[in-house]
Amino acid sequence: MKAYKRIIFACAILAISNAQAQTIDSAGVASITAPSAKAGMSLKEAINYALQNNPELKKSKFDVSISRETVKQTVAIGLPQVTASGGYQHYNRIPGNWIKNFAPTPGAPEYIFLQFQQQVNSTGTIGVNQLLFDGSYLVGLKATKQFVDMSKFLEAKTEYDVQVNVSKAYLMVASTRMNIGLLENNIAVLEKSTADVKALFEEGFSEELDYQRLQLSLNNLKVQKQKLENTVDMLLNVLKLQMGMDLTENLELSDDIESIDAYIRMSDIANTSSWNPSLRPEFQVLNQAITLGKLDKKRYQMGYLPKLVGFYQHQQMTMRPEFNFFESNLTPNNNWVPSDLFGLQIQWTLFDGLNAQSKIREVQYKIDKAEVDLKSFENAASMEWKNAQNTYKLQLQQAALQKENMDLAQDIYDKTQIKFQEGVGSTLEMAQAESELKNSQINYLNAVYDLVLAKIEYHKAIGKPLN
Repeated sequence: MKAYKRIIFACAILAISNAQAQTIDSAGVASITAPSAKAGMSLKEAINYALQNNPELKKSKFDVSISRETVKQTVAIGLPQVTASGGYQHYNRIPGNWIKNFAPTPGAPEYIFLQFQQQVNSTGTIGVNQLLFDGSYLVGLKATKQFVDMSKFLEAKTEYDVQVNVSKAYLMVASTRMNIGLLENNIAVLEKSTADVKALFEEGFSEELDYQRLQLSLNNLKVQKQKLENTVDMLLNVLKLQMGMDLTENLELSDDIESIDAYIRMSDIANTSSWNPSLRPEFQVLNQAITLGKLDKKRYQMGYLPKLVGFYQHQQMTMRPEFNFFESNLTPNNNWVPSDLFGLQIQWTLFDGLNAQSKIREVQYKIDKAEVDLKSFENAASMEWKNAQNTYKLQLQQAALQKENMDLAQDIYDKTQIKFQEGVGSTLEMAQAESELKNSQINYLNAVYDLVLAKIEYHKAIGKPLN
Protein backbone atom coordinates (compact mmCIF):
# COMPACT_ATOMS: atom_id res chain seq x y z
CA MET A 1 0.00 0.00 0.00
CA LYS A 2 2.87 2.41 0.79
CA ALA A 3 4.40 1.90 -2.63
CA TYR A 4 1.01 2.56 -4.22
CA LYS A 5 0.66 5.87 -2.33
CA ARG A 6 4.14 6.96 -3.34
CA ILE A 7 3.35 6.24 -6.99
CA ILE A 8 0.14 8.32 -6.78
CA PHE A 9 1.99 11.25 -5.19
CA ALA A 10 4.77 10.96 -7.76
CA CYS A 11 2.25 11.09 -10.59
CA ALA A 12 0.81 14.31 -9.16
CA ILE A 13 4.27 15.89 -8.95
CA LEU A 14 5.08 14.66 -12.46
CA ALA A 15 1.96 16.29 -13.87
CA ILE A 16 2.86 19.58 -12.19
CA SER A 17 6.44 19.51 -13.43
CA ASN A 18 5.43 18.61 -16.98
CA ALA A 19 3.23 21.70 -17.03
CA GLN A 20 6.15 23.79 -15.83
CA ALA A 21 8.70 22.40 -18.29
CA GLN A 22 8.77 24.68 -21.31
CA THR A 23 10.26 24.22 -24.76
CA ILE A 24 13.09 26.47 -25.91
CA ASP A 25 12.95 27.98 -29.40
CA SER A 26 15.85 28.52 -31.75
CA ALA A 27 16.36 32.06 -30.45
CA GLY A 28 16.89 30.73 -26.94
CA VAL A 29 13.77 32.28 -25.39
CA ALA A 30 11.34 30.24 -23.29
CA SER A 31 8.03 29.69 -25.07
CA ILE A 32 5.84 30.10 -22.01
CA THR A 33 2.19 30.70 -22.72
CA ALA A 34 0.95 34.07 -21.43
CA PRO A 35 -2.64 34.57 -20.25
CA SER A 36 -5.09 34.45 -23.11
CA ALA A 37 -5.96 37.93 -24.42
CA LYS A 38 -7.49 39.53 -27.44
CA ALA A 39 -5.22 40.64 -30.23
CA GLY A 40 -3.55 43.68 -28.72
CA MET A 41 -0.91 46.29 -29.34
CA SER A 42 2.61 45.32 -30.29
CA LEU A 43 5.68 47.12 -28.96
CA LYS A 44 6.16 48.87 -32.29
CA GLU A 45 2.55 50.04 -32.26
CA ALA A 46 2.89 51.18 -28.65
CA ILE A 47 5.97 53.24 -29.54
CA ASN A 48 4.22 54.78 -32.55
CA TYR A 49 1.21 55.59 -30.39
CA ALA A 50 3.47 57.25 -27.82
CA LEU A 51 5.22 59.31 -30.50
CA GLN A 52 1.83 60.77 -31.38
CA ASN A 53 0.32 61.14 -27.90
CA ASN A 54 3.03 61.45 -25.25
CA PRO A 55 2.44 64.85 -23.57
CA GLU A 56 6.14 65.68 -23.13
CA LEU A 57 6.78 64.98 -26.80
CA LYS A 58 3.77 67.09 -27.76
CA LYS A 59 5.19 69.98 -25.73
CA SER A 60 8.59 69.61 -27.39
CA LYS A 61 6.91 69.84 -30.80
CA PHE A 62 5.15 73.01 -29.65
CA ASP A 63 8.54 74.37 -28.56
CA VAL A 64 9.85 73.85 -32.09
CA SER A 65 6.87 75.73 -33.51
CA ILE A 66 7.34 78.50 -30.95
CA SER A 67 11.02 78.85 -31.88
CA ARG A 68 10.11 79.16 -35.56
CA GLU A 69 7.69 81.94 -34.74
CA THR A 70 10.45 83.62 -32.74
CA VAL A 71 12.63 83.62 -35.86
CA LYS A 72 9.85 85.27 -37.84
CA GLN A 73 9.42 87.92 -35.15
CA THR A 74 13.15 88.64 -35.13
CA VAL A 75 13.26 88.89 -38.93
CA ALA A 76 10.34 91.32 -38.80
CA ILE A 77 12.44 93.79 -36.78
CA GLY A 78 14.70 94.32 -39.80
CA LEU A 79 11.83 94.84 -42.25
CA PRO A 80 10.15 98.22 -42.90
CA GLN A 81 7.87 99.28 -40.06
CA VAL A 82 4.87 101.17 -41.41
CA THR A 83 2.62 103.04 -38.99
CA ALA A 84 -0.40 105.24 -39.44
CA SER A 85 -2.05 107.56 -36.94
CA GLY A 86 -4.82 110.10 -36.85
CA GLY A 87 -6.06 112.65 -34.35
CA TYR A 88 -8.94 114.99 -33.75
CA GLN A 89 -9.08 117.85 -31.22
CA HIS A 90 -11.99 120.13 -30.37
CA TYR A 91 -11.34 123.00 -27.96
CA ASN A 92 -14.27 124.04 -25.79
CA ARG A 93 -12.09 126.93 -24.69
CA ILE A 94 -9.31 127.93 -27.05
CA PRO A 95 -6.01 128.58 -25.25
CA GLY A 96 -4.05 131.80 -25.80
CA ASN A 97 -1.25 133.97 -24.46
CA TRP A 98 -0.93 137.49 -23.07
CA ILE A 99 1.62 139.52 -25.02
CA LYS A 100 2.90 143.06 -24.60
CA ASN A 101 1.28 145.68 -26.78
CA PHE A 102 4.32 147.18 -28.51
CA ALA A 103 2.36 149.97 -30.30
CA PRO A 104 -0.25 151.07 -27.85
CA THR A 105 -2.65 153.83 -28.82
CA PRO A 106 -4.04 156.23 -26.30
CA GLY A 107 -6.34 154.26 -23.98
CA ALA A 108 -5.24 150.87 -25.35
CA PRO A 109 -4.24 148.13 -22.86
CA GLU A 110 -0.62 147.51 -22.16
CA TYR A 111 -1.10 143.72 -22.72
CA ILE A 112 -3.38 142.02 -25.17
CA PHE A 113 -4.67 138.39 -25.19
CA LEU A 114 -4.15 136.47 -28.45
CA GLN A 115 -5.38 132.98 -29.46
CA PHE A 116 -3.24 131.16 -31.98
CA GLN A 117 -5.33 127.99 -32.19
CA GLN A 118 -8.46 127.14 -34.08
CA GLN A 119 -11.33 125.44 -32.32
CA VAL A 120 -11.03 122.24 -34.43
CA ASN A 121 -7.71 120.57 -35.25
CA SER A 122 -7.11 117.26 -37.07
CA THR A 123 -4.01 115.41 -38.26
CA GLY A 124 -3.30 112.25 -40.27
CA THR A 125 0.19 110.75 -40.39
CA ILE A 126 1.79 107.78 -42.11
CA GLY A 127 5.40 106.89 -41.35
CA VAL A 128 7.98 104.30 -42.41
CA ASN A 129 11.00 103.27 -40.32
CA GLN A 130 13.74 101.05 -41.70
CA LEU A 131 16.54 99.55 -39.64
CA LEU A 132 19.70 100.12 -41.67
CA PHE A 133 22.31 98.72 -39.33
CA ASP A 134 22.28 97.09 -35.91
CA GLY A 135 25.04 94.63 -35.05
CA SER A 136 23.06 93.13 -32.17
CA TYR A 137 20.14 92.48 -34.50
CA LEU A 138 22.30 90.62 -37.03
CA VAL A 139 23.74 88.37 -34.33
CA GLY A 140 20.33 87.92 -32.70
CA LEU A 141 18.89 86.84 -36.04
CA LYS A 142 21.51 84.13 -36.35
CA ALA A 143 20.94 83.08 -32.74
CA THR A 144 17.21 82.58 -33.28
CA LYS A 145 17.92 80.13 -36.09
CA GLN A 146 20.27 78.24 -33.78
CA PHE A 147 17.52 78.30 -31.18
CA VAL A 148 15.28 76.45 -33.63
CA ASP A 149 17.98 73.80 -33.94
CA MET A 150 18.15 73.57 -30.15
CA SER A 151 14.39 72.99 -30.01
CA LYS A 152 14.75 70.24 -32.61
CA PHE A 153 17.55 68.59 -30.62
CA LEU A 154 15.42 68.69 -27.48
CA GLU A 155 12.53 67.20 -29.42
CA ALA A 156 14.79 64.40 -30.70
CA LYS A 157 16.01 63.69 -27.16
CA THR A 158 12.45 63.60 -25.82
CA GLU A 159 11.41 61.31 -28.67
CA TYR A 160 14.27 58.93 -27.91
CA ASP A 161 13.48 58.94 -24.18
CA VAL A 162 9.85 58.13 -24.97
CA GLN A 163 10.90 55.11 -27.06
CA VAL A 164 13.17 53.81 -24.30
CA ASN A 165 10.64 54.37 -21.50
CA VAL A 166 7.79 52.76 -23.44
CA SER A 167 9.99 49.76 -24.31
CA LYS A 168 10.98 49.25 -20.67
CA ALA A 169 7.40 49.56 -19.43
CA TYR A 170 6.14 47.19 -22.15
CA LEU A 171 8.89 44.70 -21.30
CA MET A 172 7.94 44.71 -17.61
CA VAL A 173 4.31 43.98 -18.44
CA ALA A 174 5.25 41.18 -20.84
CA SER A 175 7.64 39.61 -18.32
CA THR A 176 5.09 39.72 -15.51
CA ARG A 177 2.40 38.22 -17.72
CA MET A 178 4.71 35.37 -18.67
CA ASN A 179 5.16 34.62 -15.00
CA ILE A 180 1.38 34.68 -14.60
CA GLY A 181 1.09 32.28 -17.52
CA LEU A 182 3.50 29.91 -15.81
CA LEU A 183 1.52 30.13 -12.59
CA GLU A 184 -1.79 29.56 -14.36
CA ASN A 185 -0.47 26.38 -15.97
CA ASN A 186 0.80 25.16 -12.61
CA ILE A 187 -2.43 26.07 -10.83
CA ALA A 188 -4.58 24.26 -13.39
CA VAL A 189 -2.59 21.04 -13.07
CA LEU A 190 -2.21 21.34 -9.32
CA GLU A 191 -5.95 21.84 -8.84
CA LYS A 192 -6.65 18.57 -10.66
CA SER A 193 -3.88 16.76 -8.80
CA THR A 194 -5.14 18.08 -5.47
CA ALA A 195 -8.69 16.94 -6.26
CA ASP A 196 -7.43 13.49 -7.27
CA VAL A 197 -5.30 13.05 -4.15
CA LYS A 198 -8.17 14.29 -1.97
CA ALA A 199 -10.48 11.69 -3.50
CA LEU A 200 -7.87 9.02 -2.86
CA PHE A 201 -7.50 10.21 0.73
CA GLU A 202 -11.24 10.03 1.28
CA GLU A 203 -11.18 6.46 -0.03
CA GLY A 204 -8.30 5.60 2.26
CA PHE A 205 -5.70 5.17 -0.50
CA SER A 206 -3.62 8.22 0.41
CA GLU A 207 -2.37 10.01 3.51
CA GLU A 208 -3.84 13.34 4.60
CA LEU A 209 -0.32 14.80 4.60
CA ASP A 210 -0.05 14.26 0.81
CA TYR A 211 -3.30 16.16 0.23
CA GLN A 212 -2.32 18.96 2.63
CA ARG A 213 1.02 19.48 0.92
CA LEU A 214 -0.65 19.84 -2.46
CA GLN A 215 -3.31 22.18 -1.05
CA LEU A 216 -0.63 24.35 0.56
CA SER A 217 1.28 24.59 -2.71
CA LEU A 218 -1.94 25.43 -4.56
CA ASN A 219 -2.84 28.21 -2.12
CA ASN A 220 0.66 29.70 -2.37
CA LEU A 221 0.47 29.72 -6.18
CA LYS A 222 -2.90 31.48 -6.10
CA VAL A 223 -1.55 34.14 -3.75
CA GLN A 224 1.43 34.69 -6.07
CA LYS A 225 -0.88 34.92 -9.06
CA GLN A 226 -3.07 37.56 -7.38
CA LYS A 227 -0.01 39.64 -6.52
CA LEU A 228 1.29 39.46 -10.09
CA GLU A 229 -2.11 40.36 -11.54
CA ASN A 230 -2.22 43.44 -9.34
CA THR A 231 1.33 44.24 -10.44
CA VAL A 232 0.30 43.94 -14.10
CA ASP A 233 -2.49 46.47 -13.58
CA MET A 234 -0.04 48.94 -12.07
CA LEU A 235 2.54 48.32 -14.80
CA LEU A 236 -0.12 48.81 -17.48
CA ASN A 237 -0.97 52.18 -15.96
CA VAL A 238 2.72 53.11 -16.09
CA LEU A 239 2.81 52.08 -19.75
CA LYS A 240 -0.34 54.08 -20.52
CA LEU A 241 1.20 57.11 -18.83
CA GLN A 242 4.35 56.78 -20.93
CA MET A 243 2.26 56.37 -24.09
CA GLY A 244 0.00 59.33 -23.32
CA MET A 245 -3.06 57.07 -23.17
CA ASP A 246 -6.05 57.74 -20.93
CA LEU A 247 -5.82 55.45 -17.89
CA THR A 248 -9.50 54.52 -18.30
CA GLU A 249 -8.89 53.05 -21.77
CA ASN A 250 -8.46 49.30 -22.19
CA LEU A 251 -4.99 48.21 -23.30
CA GLU A 252 -4.11 44.73 -24.49
CA LEU A 253 -0.54 43.77 -25.45
CA SER A 254 0.35 41.25 -28.14
CA ASP A 255 4.14 40.91 -27.84
CA ASP A 256 5.86 38.57 -25.43
CA ILE A 257 9.52 38.68 -24.42
CA GLU A 258 10.46 36.64 -27.47
CA SER A 259 8.83 39.17 -29.81
CA ILE A 260 10.42 42.09 -27.99
CA ASP A 261 13.82 40.41 -28.18
CA ALA A 262 13.39 39.97 -31.94
CA TYR A 263 12.21 43.57 -32.40
CA ILE A 264 15.24 45.10 -30.68
CA ARG A 265 18.09 44.26 -33.02
CA MET A 266 21.68 44.52 -31.85
CA SER A 267 24.51 46.33 -33.57
CA ASP A 268 27.98 44.87 -33.82
CA ILE A 269 29.25 45.57 -30.32
CA ALA A 270 32.76 44.53 -31.31
CA ASN A 271 33.04 47.49 -33.70
CA THR A 272 34.28 50.03 -31.17
CA SER A 273 35.39 52.52 -33.81
CA SER A 274 31.79 53.29 -34.78
CA TRP A 275 30.90 54.71 -31.37
CA ASN A 276 30.95 58.45 -30.86
CA PRO A 277 29.38 60.51 -28.06
CA SER A 278 28.13 63.00 -30.65
CA LEU A 279 25.53 60.40 -31.68
CA ARG A 280 23.80 60.86 -28.33
CA PRO A 281 20.99 63.45 -28.33
CA GLU A 282 22.27 64.79 -25.00
CA PHE A 283 25.58 65.68 -26.65
CA GLN A 284 23.81 67.65 -29.37
CA VAL A 285 21.80 69.58 -26.78
CA LEU A 286 24.87 70.45 -24.70
CA ASN A 287 26.94 71.39 -27.75
CA GLN A 288 24.14 73.61 -29.06
CA ALA A 289 23.96 75.35 -25.70
CA ILE A 290 27.63 76.35 -26.14
CA THR A 291 26.91 77.65 -29.64
CA LEU A 292 24.02 79.77 -28.36
CA GLY A 293 26.17 81.08 -25.52
CA LYS A 294 28.87 82.25 -27.94
CA LEU A 295 26.28 84.02 -30.08
CA ASP A 296 24.84 85.67 -26.99
CA LYS A 297 28.30 86.93 -26.07
CA LYS A 298 28.83 88.30 -29.58
CA ARG A 299 25.44 90.04 -29.41
CA TYR A 300 26.54 92.04 -26.38
CA GLN A 301 29.88 92.84 -28.03
CA MET A 302 28.13 94.13 -31.15
CA GLY A 303 26.06 96.38 -28.91
CA TYR A 304 29.03 98.77 -28.77
CA LEU A 305 28.46 99.64 -32.43
CA PRO A 306 26.00 102.40 -33.38
CA LYS A 307 22.44 101.67 -34.47
CA LEU A 308 21.24 103.42 -37.64
CA VAL A 309 17.57 103.87 -38.60
CA GLY A 310 16.10 105.60 -41.65
CA PHE A 311 12.63 107.11 -41.55
CA TYR A 312 10.06 108.84 -43.76
CA GLN A 313 6.87 110.60 -42.65
CA HIS A 314 3.96 112.14 -44.51
CA GLN A 315 1.43 114.26 -42.62
CA GLN A 316 -1.81 116.05 -43.41
CA MET A 317 -3.05 118.69 -40.93
CA THR A 318 -5.96 121.06 -40.78
CA MET A 319 -7.04 123.76 -38.28
CA ARG A 320 -10.64 124.98 -38.58
CA PRO A 321 -12.84 127.41 -36.70
CA GLU A 322 -15.64 124.88 -36.51
CA PHE A 323 -16.55 121.27 -37.32
CA ASN A 324 -17.24 121.45 -41.06
CA PHE A 325 -15.64 118.32 -42.48
CA PHE A 326 -18.75 117.37 -44.41
CA GLU A 327 -19.25 120.79 -46.01
CA SER A 328 -18.03 121.92 -49.44
CA ASN A 329 -16.83 125.19 -50.92
CA LEU A 330 -14.84 126.08 -47.83
CA THR A 331 -12.32 128.90 -47.63
CA PRO A 332 -8.60 128.12 -47.98
CA ASN A 333 -8.01 128.35 -44.24
CA ASN A 334 -9.95 125.05 -43.92
CA ASN A 335 -7.74 123.11 -46.31
CA TRP A 336 -5.59 120.12 -45.37
CA VAL A 337 -1.93 121.18 -45.28
CA PRO A 338 0.52 118.41 -46.30
CA SER A 339 4.09 117.93 -45.10
CA ASP A 340 6.81 115.34 -45.85
CA LEU A 341 9.81 114.44 -43.77
CA PHE A 342 12.65 111.95 -44.13
CA GLY A 343 15.93 111.49 -42.38
CA LEU A 344 18.36 109.30 -40.47
CA GLN A 345 18.64 108.58 -36.77
CA ILE A 346 21.76 107.22 -35.13
CA GLN A 347 21.94 105.83 -31.62
CA TRP A 348 25.28 105.10 -30.05
CA THR A 349 25.80 104.11 -26.44
CA LEU A 350 29.06 105.68 -25.37
CA PHE A 351 29.00 104.58 -21.74
CA ASP A 352 26.53 102.27 -20.01
CA GLY A 353 28.11 102.05 -16.59
CA LEU A 354 30.05 98.90 -17.64
CA ASN A 355 26.77 96.97 -17.83
CA ALA A 356 27.62 95.33 -21.18
CA GLN A 357 31.06 94.29 -19.92
CA SER A 358 29.46 92.54 -16.96
CA LYS A 359 26.97 90.74 -19.21
CA ILE A 360 29.78 89.60 -21.52
CA ARG A 361 31.69 88.13 -18.58
CA GLU A 362 28.51 86.48 -17.26
CA VAL A 363 27.85 84.83 -20.62
CA GLN A 364 31.47 83.65 -20.82
CA TYR A 365 31.12 81.99 -17.42
CA LYS A 366 28.03 80.19 -18.69
CA ILE A 367 29.94 79.06 -21.80
CA ASP A 368 32.78 77.74 -19.63
CA LYS A 369 30.26 75.92 -17.46
CA ALA A 370 28.56 74.39 -20.51
CA GLU A 371 31.92 73.22 -21.86
CA VAL A 372 32.63 71.49 -18.54
CA ASP A 373 29.20 69.84 -18.72
CA LEU A 374 29.93 68.65 -22.26
CA LYS A 375 33.29 67.20 -21.28
CA SER A 376 31.73 65.47 -18.27
CA PHE A 377 29.02 64.04 -20.47
CA GLU A 378 31.58 62.68 -22.94
CA ASN A 379 33.31 60.84 -20.09
CA ALA A 380 30.01 59.61 -18.64
CA ALA A 381 28.75 58.52 -22.06
CA SER A 382 31.98 56.60 -22.66
CA MET A 383 31.54 54.86 -19.32
CA GLU A 384 27.87 54.07 -20.06
CA TRP A 385 28.79 52.64 -23.45
CA LYS A 386 31.51 50.38 -22.01
CA ASN A 387 29.26 49.30 -19.15
CA ALA A 388 26.40 48.61 -21.58
CA GLN A 389 28.73 46.48 -23.70
CA ASN A 390 29.90 44.49 -20.71
CA THR A 391 26.38 44.13 -19.31
CA TYR A 392 25.02 42.87 -22.61
CA LYS A 393 27.81 40.30 -22.95
CA LEU A 394 27.29 39.21 -19.35
CA GLN A 395 23.51 38.88 -19.71
CA LEU A 396 23.99 36.94 -22.93
CA GLN A 397 26.18 34.49 -21.05
CA GLN A 398 23.81 34.43 -18.08
CA ALA A 399 20.84 33.60 -20.32
CA ALA A 400 22.82 30.76 -21.92
CA LEU A 401 23.86 29.43 -18.48
CA GLN A 402 20.31 29.67 -17.14
CA LYS A 403 19.07 27.78 -20.17
CA GLU A 404 21.70 25.13 -19.52
CA ASN A 405 20.65 25.00 -15.85
CA MET A 406 17.02 24.62 -16.85
CA ASP A 407 17.87 21.75 -19.20
CA LEU A 408 19.98 20.18 -16.48
CA ALA A 409 17.19 20.56 -13.91
CA GLN A 410 14.78 18.89 -16.34
CA ASP A 411 17.20 15.99 -16.84
CA ILE A 412 17.68 15.62 -13.05
CA TYR A 413 13.94 15.59 -12.55
CA ASP A 414 13.43 12.97 -15.26
CA LYS A 415 16.01 10.67 -13.70
CA THR A 416 14.62 11.28 -10.18
CA GLN A 417 11.14 10.43 -11.40
CA ILE A 418 12.37 7.15 -12.90
CA LYS A 419 14.12 6.23 -9.65
CA PHE A 420 10.96 7.06 -7.69
CA GLN A 421 8.79 4.90 -9.94
CA GLU A 422 11.23 2.01 -9.53
CA GLY A 423 10.98 2.38 -5.77
CA VAL A 424 14.59 3.43 -5.14
CA GLY A 425 13.84 7.16 -4.75
CA SER A 426 12.10 9.19 -2.04
CA THR A 427 9.27 11.72 -2.00
CA LEU A 428 11.71 14.29 -0.67
CA GLU A 429 13.98 13.78 -3.69
CA MET A 430 11.00 14.23 -6.02
CA ALA A 431 9.90 17.42 -4.28
CA GLN A 432 13.44 18.78 -4.36
CA ALA A 433 13.84 17.98 -8.06
CA GLU A 434 10.46 19.59 -8.81
CA SER A 435 11.44 22.72 -6.85
CA GLU A 436 14.79 22.98 -8.63
CA LEU A 437 13.08 22.68 -12.01
CA LYS A 438 10.58 25.40 -11.14
CA ASN A 439 13.31 27.74 -9.86
CA SER A 440 15.45 27.15 -12.95
CA GLN A 441 12.54 28.11 -15.21
CA ILE A 442 11.94 31.31 -13.24
CA ASN A 443 15.65 32.10 -13.26
CA TYR A 444 15.76 31.64 -17.01
CA LEU A 445 12.79 33.96 -17.50
CA ASN A 446 14.52 36.60 -15.38
CA ALA A 447 17.73 36.13 -17.35
CA VAL A 448 15.93 36.69 -20.65
CA TYR A 449 14.26 39.78 -19.18
CA ASP A 450 17.65 41.13 -18.08
CA LEU A 451 19.07 40.36 -21.52
CA VAL A 452 16.37 42.35 -23.33
CA LEU A 453 16.78 45.19 -20.84
CA ALA A 454 20.53 45.17 -21.48
CA LYS A 455 19.85 45.49 -25.22
CA ILE A 456 17.67 48.53 -24.58
CA GLU A 457 20.36 50.12 -22.41
CA TYR A 458 23.00 49.37 -25.03
CA HIS A 459 21.03 51.14 -27.75
CA LYS A 460 20.50 54.07 -25.42
CA ALA A 461 24.23 54.22 -24.68
CA ILE A 462 25.16 54.43 -28.37
CA GLY A 463 22.30 56.79 -29.23
CA LYS A 464 20.79 54.61 -31.94
CA PRO A 465 17.14 53.56 -32.53
CA LEU A 466 15.89 50.41 -30.84
CA ASN A 467 15.33 48.55 -34.09
